[in-house]
Amino acid sequence: MEGVKVLFFDVGGTVFDWKNTARENIQKLADEKGESIDSEAFANVWRGEVFKIHTGVRQCNLPWMTSDDMHLQALANMAVDYPLLNHIDNASFVESTWHHLKPFDGAPKAIDRLRTKYTVVVLTILSWESIVSSSKAAKIQWDGILSCEFLGYYKPSLQAYLKGASLLGLKPAETMMVAAHEGDLAAAQAAGM
Repeated sequence: MEGVKVLFFDVGGTVFDWKNTARENIQKLADEKGESIDSEAFANVWRGEVFKIHTGVRQCNLPWMTSDDMHLQALANMAVDYPLLNHIDNASFVESTWHHLKPFDGAPKAIDRLRTKYTVVVLTILSWESIVSSSKAAKIQWDGILSCEFLGYYKPSLQAYLKGASLLGLKPAETMMVAAHEGDLAAAQAAGM
């Protein structure tokens, strides 16, 4: 990793366990309402619906919106198949899930160790507010947080990676993308990271 100065971290699914956070939260609401739900399927459908919207926004087929708005729109799209969504406050549910993501075991300590050698910055499609809130609760410290909502481009558009590096005054080759998602890594590599 000679020449690498900055590690850009994807966080949703890499540092934070979005799936189990969403699964546990919808199960809790279903239990409170006395309804049954396949919480794991719900979490997967929600994420899939968000990425359909995300792709539409990224390709300019939908108006620009934050990931919080995408999560809210996805719930509205899912209400026919999940009637529980008609009986809860969806905005509060988005906030309680995506602004309180639980970290994977060991992630906070690993990031602390990496920060002793590298500048470690979040580069995410999730909202800035959600990552600040989730990171504070998990006691994760970053050297910076870049949400694509401020960049004008969502990953995996190459411009998101290029703009992230540029904002730190670096060439892409001086950075590395850390992500659990092959598409994210492939796009970052194509951008020169």
